[in-house]
Amino acid sequence: MNRVPERSRPLVIAATGVVVVLLVAGAVLLLGQLGSSPTPSTSVPPSATASASPNSSTPEGAVRAMFEAFARARPTNDASLVLPFVTSEDSSAYLSVKGFLDGQAGLKQGAVITDQRFDDLSVEMGDGTATVTFTYIETGYLISTESGEPLGSPAATEPARIVAQVVRQGSTWLVDEYESTS
Repeated sequence: MNRVPERSRPLVIAATGVVVVLLVAGAVLLLGQLGSSPTPSTSVPPSATASASPNSSTPEGAVRAMFEAFARARPTNDASLVLPFVTSEDSSAYLSVKGFLDGQAGLKQGAVITDQRFDDLSVEMGDGTATVTFTYIETGYLISTESGEPLGSPAATEPARIVAQVVRQGSTWLVDEYESTS
């Protein structure tokens, strides 16, 4: 009944264990190769934030709308997409966006922003002006503007404390300038 000599049993048990481990590891690797690994999408989602659709009728909405337009501009580096949400082409806000996007274009890269977070947001109202302060985090990945192919995996930025100055023009609030204070 017992065909393995007693002195060889530890060796047989160890060899059997190694074979089982190799078979399990091989199966895991094979299944990993057969399953399709997700690749980042190169299209911008319709809404780059989890918040309700922002509008420029409030200072907060104006800031969210401008940053969402900035996110939509990132794959093509088209700064004109933020123009409806800033005071003018000469505003600090527009020039900051344009400068950043021109730099990305010079590197032949854009970005796809997959998520934006506006945390700890506060609004300080003035007479026809407001200061909107918040912590901003975006998640996304770089793409080649020539091929549209991802240049990396999605990653989140470090939180940045942003102070934005908005101005009321009629019934609309527009971003005039913003800066990172952290």
